[in-house]
Amino acid sequence: MGALTVHLKATYLQMRIYIWMVIILILLGRLAEFIVGLFIDSSQNTGLADGNLLLLILLIFAIVLPLSYYNRIVHLGASRKQYFFGLQLVYAVWAVALALFNSLWPMLEVNLLHKNTVNLIEAFHWNEFGVAGSFLYQTIFYLMTMALLSMLISGYHHLVGWLLWVLFIVAIPTGTAIPALRVHVVSFFEALLFNSSLLKGVGFNLVLFIVFVAGGWFFTKGRTY
Repeated sequence: MGALTVHLKATYLQMRIYIWMVIILILLGRLAEFIVGLFIDSSQNTGLADGNLLLLILLIFAIVLPLSYYNRIVHLGASRKQYFFGLQLVYAVWAVALALFNSLWPMLEVNLLHKNTVNLIEAFHWNEFGVAGSFLYQTIFYLMTMALLSMLISGYHHLVGWLLWVLFIVAIPTGTAIPALRVHVVSFFEALLFNSSLLKGVGFNLVLFIVFVAGGWFFTKGRTY
């Protein structure tokens, strides 16, 4: 627990400017909406839910920390293993926190704020699994996404890492352009995001999460800078 506290504090101090930038941008966006709403009828307009916008924090964490946190903590005497698994714990804490927030925030928006927003939980039908199911699906999906980004960023110094970047950049456009492959791409994203079974959806995301974490460790254990 002490090690986790150290990692959480160190990463927060390093990332707080990004966290507050996201929060301030959201607040400025809502202020702009309020001002516009004073002059025109914007009751029918919809925007992305505030809780969903906070997910940008997770993406920023997964991109920035593998680039900068490694050198800081290793220079303080930590091993690669301590850095890597400490980073996974930090990802988990933030994923859980934002998944919980996004599970509860829609009820506040609908019942108290009466806002007309687009919520990713409803778009992906995760709300059909209830609050607990939605929270679980979100947490695993967020962890999987962060593990993927972290793996790709961690592999920037390795040839395999660059090949993975090329593969991911080419795979989706190619898969959607070729009719024979398009059905498989659609099936993949349906299983990933729109799975009608909570167990299968969480299980599929969990398998990908484990694969990406293993890939991230592969790049990290041989990292020298």
